[in-house]
Amino acid sequence: MGIMADRFGALKHIETLDPEKNAHEIVAVSSAYDFAQDMEISLGLAFFRTFAIPSIAKILDETKQFEKFGQKRYDDTALLLAEFLENGLDSDRGKEAIRRLNQIHREYDIPNEDFVYTLTTFIFEPIRWIERYGWRPLSEKEKLAAFYFWLRVGQMMGIKNLPKTYTAMEEFNIDFEKRNFRYTPESGRVSRATLEVLAGFLPKIPFLRDITFESIYALLDKPLRRAVGFPDPNPAVALATETLFKARAVYLRYAGTVATEPSYVTKRQFPSYPNGYSIAELGPKTLPKRKQSA
Repeated sequence: MGIMADRFGALKHIETLDPEKNAHEIVAVSSAYDFAQDMEISLGLAFFRTFAIPSIAKILDETKQFEKFGQKRYDDTALLLAEFLENGLDSDRGKEAIRRLNQIHREYDIPNEDFVYTLTTFIFEPIRWIERYGWRPLSEKEKLAAFYFWLRVGQMMGIKNLPKTYTAMEEFNIDFEKRNFRYTPESGRVSRATLEVLAGFLPKIPFLRDITFESIYALLDKPLRRAVGFPDPNPAVALATETLFKARAVYLRYAGTVATEPSYVTKRQFPSYPNGYSIAELGPKTLPKRKQSA
């Protein structure tokens, strides 16, 4: 992509691009060079927001994908998103990833609004995370590019009634959460199962699991914690978590290594696919018969 070995090289390149016409390139450069880890963390936390929606949690709980195949479910989602984030929506692999997403989702009776909301989390959770913990603020072009990129994803998935502007999309996101965030037994089970997946990445060190869970609680806002059945965090752990991520941002800005090569999720080895994967393998091995609305 021709990014210079300069701490602000990616941003300088982004500022030469158009946020609508070059939406994918902007998103790809921003996430692969400046915010690779931030994107992964924020999109991981975005899962919990979808669990707080009763209709979404109900479907996820019925499939038992998180309880029985939590690691694979996590890996599949990360890889499907990365395929079109990294390769582009017009690439062969990007198109195949979208087709696979559509194949999986059409087997469930999912309300259109739930699709729209889930899409908004992919736009705004990374933006909010980086505003809070990023080593530099996102530019307006980066924010708009995220909107245009995910709007195109939504259109390719056949999602209807998508808000047409960044502001309207954000207003939908906020209003939908106010109307729908609510604790259910299903949201609690799916959220706990997801914590267990995250715990699987941890080394076996005494108390590390408990501290990590407390840190995750601290990174979620109170309405979200209530809606997924998580307790408020230990105040000391919450303060330490906030301090750690703020310190990380300062370190990356002034002393961190400048990324001269992109960081690609699709190039990593995932636990579920030690010998590599095909896009057709991503998602449930068997899909249920489509459930129809009453």
